[in-house]
Amino acid sequence: MNPIQAFTSVEGRITRQQFWLGIVAITFVGSPIVGLATFMGGATAGAIANLLFLWCGFALSAKRAQDRDRHYLFVAALFGLAALVTNLAASQTKAVGRMASEQHPLMFVVSLLFLGYLLFLFVDLGLRRGTVGSNRYGPDPLQP
Repeated sequence: MNPIQAFTSVEGRITRQQFWLGIVAITFVGSPIVGLATFMGGATAGAIANLLFLWCGFALSAKRAQDRDRHYLFVAALFGLAALVTNLAASQTKAVGRMASEQHPLMFVVSLLFLGYLLFLFVDLGLRRGTVGSNRYGPDPLQP
């Protein structure tokens, strides 16, 4: 699988090594680019750059999930929970009469769900071996 396809497509399967190398590449290449885009082009440019690298991370995670014989929506749930946590945090700071130190009970519950699911995905996608042999998403990436 070529690097362009690895970072842009949700098709196929990748090994744990390919997954972690991709995550390291996104972190060390993406973070400075997002920072530079924000500095040079403002918040909108930074947000666009951030979305680009977020997609790359999603594509890698989706392929890794498929290597574990799971649908890519399994990974999309994490991104949905992250969006919910972000929106709840933003709405909490805008609430009239609510101090930032007070936490809404829903925010606490959703944050716990997010952290639990994040830990589960870390173990499932990052540490466990993929399905041995072919599965519905393609051939085993470890077999020649």
